[in-house]
Parts: sequence; C-alpha cells; structure tokens
Amino acid sequence: MLEISPLRGAELVQAAALLERACAFDRAGQVAQEKLFGAGPAPGPAPRPLAAREAGALVGVACSAGTWVRVLAVDPARRGRGVGSRLLAACEEIARAAGCASLSALDQPGNYLAPGVDERNQETLSWLRRRGFVAGAPRANLLVALRDNPLVTPERAAACAGAAAALGYQVRRATGEEPQLLSAIAGQFGGAWPFEVARALALPQPGVHVAERDGQLCAFAAHDGNNSGLGWFGPAGTWPAHRGQRLGQALLLACLVDVAQVAPQAEISWVGPEGFYQASCGVVGRRIFLPMRKALV
Repeated sequence: MLEISPLRGAELVQAAALLERACAFDRAGQVAQEKLFGAGPAPGPAPRPLAAREAGALVGVACSAGTWVRVLAVDPARRGRGVGSRLLAACEEIARAAGCASLSALDQPGNYLAPGVDERNQETLSWLRRRGFVAGAPRANLLVALRDNPLVTPERAAACAGAAAALGYQVRRATGEEPQLLSAIAGQFGGAWPFEVARALALPQPGVHVAERDGQLCAFAAHDGNNSGLGWFGPAGTWPAHRGQRLGQALLLACLVDVAQVAPQAEISWVGPEGFYQASCGVVGRRIFLPMRKALV
C-alpha cells in the first residue's frame, strides 16, 4: 500500500540516493538537504518535505514550498504505479491550503534546483503537461570549463582587479561580518538575491566578491549560494552609476577562480547577457529549461 507522509530528517541519506538514481539531468542527490529541508527566502513558506513509501520502503520524495514544487522524484524501479501522481497531488493540496493560485516546478527563487525542467527531459515535460502544467518562455544556463581555460586564471583575475584599482575601485572578497552588504543588495536589487548572497557568505570561504570605491559598495558577485557545492555562479549586480567599468568581469573571474579550486566546470544560472559571459570567460555549453506552471483555481 502506498503511503504519502512527511519525510524525516533521518531519511536524508536514503532520499539523496533516490534523487541520484532518479534525476538524470540534475545533480539533485548532491543538494538533497538543501532542496528537501533547506529554507527559502523570508518571508516565505516553510518547506514541506514529503515521502512516498511502499511497505516501509522509500520509493519517492518531493518538497512543497508554497507555490513551488522544489523537487519531485520517483525511484526508477517504481515508476508507472501512480507514485509521482500521489506526490504531486499532495503538493497541490498543500499549495491550495496556503491560498496559492498556481504551482510551479523546481524554480523557487533563492532555493531552486533549476530554472525549470531541462528541455532534454521530455518524459517529465510530457508527464507534467498531462497533469495541467503549461510551459513558459525558455530560460538558459551557461556552462564554463575551468580547467585549461586561458580566460579563467588567477593571473587574469588579478589583472582585472588591477584595472579596476586604476579606476579607483577595490575588488575584494567579502566576509560574513558585513550586514550592510546584504542591506545594500536588498535596497538596490531586492527579490531573493540577499538570501542567496547570505548563504554564499556563510560558506567556509565566503563565496562573495565586491567592488568598492570611497567606502561605497559598487558591485558584487556570488557563487554557491544556491545549489551549494555544485559551482553555480550568481547572483551578480552592479549599481547603475558604476556600470561600464568592467567591474562585473573582475568579480565574475574572482568567483570562477574560487570554483576552479574544487570543480572542473561552473554553471551560470538564469542568464541574461550571454555575450558578456562568452567574452569574459568562454562558454562551452548551454542548458535550456522550460518553466512549468499549473493554475490551481
């Protein structure tokens, strides 16, 4: 008999292994704790991790967070038995009870597995469409190779920081003891960015670099504030008065040099200006995602 009930923290290892088996297009197993149990931006809904069990065995997991399904996966050996449909129905019930008018897959700002469903994952896209989800405009992630990439080296990062210094800017790593940094980002950019930056600042080596002039914050860039440990770059922003000074490039390279210490590749998420990244660090691939949303009313 299939049972849907809360996922227990003690089941994290099992859940991560299930995600590893089930998610062919995302490294969900490596960020299982973050996606199943981790907080999202405040104020916002608390995550509701769910488990599907058959005869006590974990056969599926999901996490509902208000209007978002952060993740939903079924053990490949148990597919075609209604497990995913039951988990999705539970997520819809939670969303309706919270007064949500729609449900979106994977892309909760601040704590998202991906900007949508990978376009290669046609099985999941078809499954969602049959259950009333509609695709939005495609979103892109860019892939950057970090090994033997002449555009991403400590020397080039230092040269870009030196060019910024010649214009009166200091490029440096931020610390976790700078509450004014989060306040400034919230005031200028808002949204989920301060939440992601706060998580990047909390890493053992803070994953945030900033540019300042005369003691004022002018630009910032972060990595691993979302999908921590996977080498995802972002968010990043420059204050309008300081754009055009190549601060974004200097901060991007500082972050990528960090990532290169632990990973052969970085992923730049939810990209806008693709040309900037191609020129600054080289792009070796693109991932395209479809945001999937279902109306609940």
